[in-house]
Amino acid sequence: MRILIDTNIFLDFYRSNKTPINIFSTLLENIEKCILTDQIIQEFERSRELVLKNVKYKFQQESKLENFSSSYLQNLEVFKELIEIQKQYKTKQKEVNNYIDDIIKDPTLDPISDYFNEFVNASLKNNVLYYTNDTIIRKAKNRKLIGNPPTSDKYSLGDEINWEIVLENIKEDIIIVGRDNTYTNNISYLQKDFHKRTGFYITEVTESISYAMKKTGVNTSKELEEEEAATIKEIRYSNEYWKHKTYE
Repeated sequence: MRILIDTNIFLDFYRSNKTPINIFSTLLENIEKCILTDQIIQEFERSRELVLKNVKYKFQQESKLENFSSSYLQNLEVFKELIEIQKQYKTKQKEVNNYIDDIIKDPTLDPISDYFNEFVNASLKNNVLYYTNDTIIRKAKNRKLIGNPPTSDKYSLGDEINWEIVLENIKEDIIIVGRDNTYTNNISYLQKDFHKRTGFYITEVTESISYAMKKTGVNTSKELEEEEAATIKEIRYSNEYWKHKTYE
């Protein structure tokens, strides 16, 4: 059984306080069970900037310090000390903003990007990276015109291309790791579509990489499962969660 991980799962690491090193390490140790496409790589690379800009915006909103105004307080020594602390805080806040800008410009400063690149390189080395071609694009366009899922927004073919790559290359059962409505709302159709084209099955859609790994026979640690559960809980009610992808 192989595992298809949706791009949004990787992008969610930017929306969490948890470092995903255990998750990526487990993926690298079991890379032969993974499915990666060049389309997913492109989606991640062009989406990380938008996600990081959202991180920066939230930081700016959540770290605001309002100005104090009181003629009486101005004469108190402790208040003067507070004003000085506020200035120091704003200086450090600006440093954080500048560093986020640096990360956006230079992916080598971005630990999540580094982890993902390791995953890409391991996939390439182990021949589990699959590519788009003209036939894939033609089939994706036809899927779009007909209206068959998985469905990207009206201006793109990302989900359609990914799915056609999977149908073209994967000849064994798969489990999908995704939180995108295009999978969760259309699982019955996708299961029939996959079985008709390949003779194999989509066993289920899950939001957990560690769960998917266990279903493929990998022994996952309790630490990994708890780490991922905390990550999912943390982002569950964020504005991004369960929404259809907007990065294509």
